[in-house]
Amino acid sequence: MKQPILFCTMILIMVITVEHFVLLHEITVFSPPEPVASQVNSPSDTPDAPALLYRVTAYCPGPCCCGKWADGYTASGKRAVGLIVAAPPEIPFGTVLAIPGYGCSMVEDRGGAITGNRLDILMKTHAEAKEWGVQWLMVKEVK
Repeated sequence: MKQPILFCTMILIMVITVEHFVLLHEITVFSPPEPVASQVNSPSDTPDAPALLYRVTAYCPGPCCCGKWADGYTASGKRAVGLIVAAPPEIPFGTVLAIPGYGCSMVEDRGGAITGNRLDILMKTHAEAKEWGVQWLMVKEVK
């Protein structure tokens, strides 16, 4: 059973007169569901494998993003080059994920803040990581 994506829109309106008002600010807050472990770990070589909503951020291999672990290697022992994803421990190393705007990437890294429905993708530079920002994307397990 799919879990719904919950959202709430708040609108701040300043009333000038009964007939006139000014829209000051509109905020939409999304509360995405946590991935279900059975969906994340299920074999997904079939075309109907579910895509799940993830908060995808980016990092660079330098000390500004990796701190004292900036040694050029991922948590799985691979060199920190190419298309690499840091994922929560529920997603095993070696899992390939299709991430829109980034490509098909292998889970080879972990991160202290990477839990639940979060992923972190490796970029070559800190500027590229900052440019990526935070994106909510539908990510599919390829194999």
